[in-house]
Amino acid sequence: MSGTVDRAGVQGDPERLLSLLPAHVRARDEQSGGALRALLSVVAGELDVLERELAGLYDGWFVETCGEEPLSHLAELIGLTEALPNLGEGHGWRTAVAHTVSYRRRKGTVALLEQVAREVTGWQARAVEYFRLLATTAHINHVRLDRPAVASLRGANRLDHTGGPHLYTGWPVAPHDFERGALDPLMRTAEARGIASGRGRYGISQLGVFLFTLRSHPVGDADAPGLWPQARPDGPGRWTFDALGRPAPLFAAVPRTEATREQVAGEPDLPVPLRARRLHALLEAARHGELDARELPLGVRIGRDAPPLPPDRVRVCGLEPMARGDQEQACVDPGTGRLLLFRGGAPLETAEVFVRYHYGVLAEVGAGTYDRSEGFHKALEADGYGGEGIVRRIDVGPGGPPSMAAGVVRAREALAGLPPGATVVVAVGDNASRSEDLSLSVPAGVRLVLVAASPPWREPEAGSQGRSADAACVPAGLRPHLRGSVVVTGGQDSSLVLDGIVVEGDVTVQAGSLARLVLSQCTVTGRVRGAADAPPAAVGTRRLELIRSVVRAVDWPEGVQDIAISDCIVDAGPGEPAVTAPGARLTVRASTVRGTLRVRTLDAADTVFDGLLLVEDRQEGGLSHCYVSPGSLTPRRFRCAPASQEHSPVAPVYASEEPGSPLYLALARNCPDAIREGGEGGTEMGAYHHLHRPLRLAAVRQHLASYMPAELEAGIIWS
Repeated sequence: MSGTVDRAGVQGDPERLLSLLPAHVRARDEQSGGALRALLSVVAGELDVLERELAGLYDGWFVETCGEEPLSHLAELIGLTEALPNLGEGHGWRTAVAHTVSYRRRKGTVALLEQVAREVTGWQARAVEYFRLLATTAHINHVRLDRPAVASLRGANRLDHTGGPHLYTGWPVAPHDFERGALDPLMRTAEARGIASGRGRYGISQLGVFLFTLRSHPVGDADAPGLWPQARPDGPGRWTFDALGRPAPLFAAVPRTEATREQVAGEPDLPVPLRARRLHALLEAARHGELDARELPLGVRIGRDAPPLPPDRVRVCGLEPMARGDQEQACVDPGTGRLLLFRGGAPLETAEVFVRYHYGVLAEVGAGTYDRSEGFHKALEADGYGGEGIVRRIDVGPGGPPSMAAGVVRAREALAGLPPGATVVVAVGDNASRSEDLSLSVPAGVRLVLVAASPPWREPEAGSQGRSADAACVPAGLRPHLRGSVVVTGGQDSSLVLDGIVVEGDVTVQAGSLARLVLSQCTVTGRVRGAADAPPAAVGTRRLELIRSVVRAVDWPEGVQDIAISDCIVDAGPGEPAVTAPGARLTVRASTVRGTLRVRTLDAADTVFDGLLLVEDRQEGGLSHCYVSPGSLTPRRFRCAPASQEHSPVAPVYASEEPGSPLYLALARNCPDAIREGGEGGTEMGAYHHLHRPLRLAAVRQHLASYMPAELEAGIIWS
């Protein structure tokens, strides 16, 4: 069951077998030339093969350890014939096979439907039986006070979940759009339309399964106030939680879901924006000692060394007045992520404000506090640096200089004493916002890595490769912000890697011979560009690579040879230049590019080009499973959209075009199927291609069918 093993020429260690023989036999064999040892070497090799086969047979008894072939046999035994697509770790075919029997014992229960949906898609889910939300005429013998035909306007907390223009005015996406009515508690009259078509919901035989595609990530730790980021001033007495000053809804922490949970998911279990009334209820619980203040979804500090404000001095905008007293108070609007400060009833216009909070994202694209270990390792691999394994680390923040510029100065001192082939890691270990410009000079043959990471770290082993720089970092929980530009110069065969940094400015490569520039999991509000005032032959960067990053534009008039963009968002805006590199070979994979593009050659797949493409050499490269704006000049295309370039109505539709939105440039539900399902393998085009959202939806429809209660019709509703 573990596969075929080639036994030809198998040699093993004979010592284990020789130790079983008497000493005089071993001595006689050594005197006669070791013929017995040679024979037992072959026997030991065959014995090792046999033991591995037996271990494989034993592993094949269990679904957690068996190979792919035994797994398919186990699936056939329990009646699973169609495998799930590979959607990543934690929600795959093996898990479905392991739990199928236990699922069938609970077939028809609402909690089971939620569990199956979570396991198949990897998203949080909530199931709603709509017959429980039908208004009924009260019978004198069976009074149903829980199903009133008329809603009470006094129940504002219930009305929040119905949506409407009264919620969070000024924010382009209302929280109800993320919930899609999953938490709506109000009664309705019956509908005759079916829920599977997406037109009707409320009926006796209809059941909705809501999928929540967002994820909530914390910024700052309640137990480490020194790592809280600084709030962004937004006018006299006003601040924003977001470091870039963008309106962005706040979220709460989502607890880890138990696999065997029997109760239906509620608002605390789902990654939805933090409502004002929910925040008020949590603050009230903390004020009365029912909740630890460290478990609140947000915190505010006024002053660098001041303690966090207690719950009674954190108020909710529009729901409660300011507390009495002359002390500092904060007024929070969780819908837009804005903050007002008061002292003695008067606005506090200037102060150093530090916050902790949670934010929501659809996918980990750009700088964030998520675990970036895998992406950082890929960035070092993509760099292609072949150093000698000498790694030095310079800490910025806790345990090191406070500014990035000072850390870069120390890095220069460390580089001065290192031979070519070495790597210096500048690790930024906090979430601070720094108003400074960085000037990076990388000597010839050396790699410089600027990464958001924290201790502990270990020295690489002797003789390890230069890529072992990832062993020096713990890239999680941090999102440092640089309010300034980055200017880079490099020597021959030098390399620079930026990972996990928010750059509120441009990243510019000056005249020099920098060989490679890699931006991984970064957010750059400006342009990534080569210096326009340098001679064409002076900017000699051979390769530029963007990985899982969000940038405004790429502008490289001359000098760069290769540009690779993968899983990125390049958003210059409609009609603006997004990628300008007339002499470069551009490779794009699974990205969203808004704006015009001008390069020498283009090779792209699974990408949305929302702007004109002007490719000079159209005999090389090609486009596969891409959206291309009408009027573009491109190389040959394969299964691209639209199929015809003349008068085609097909165009991408985004859930939100606001950079602070969790659904930033994600394809909307009403996006044409040719784009939303036009990627390779039937998944979507664009920067969220790796999520496989269409495949997850198809998989959950397929697997929920066998667990549905009799006579009920299911509808899949997703945000």
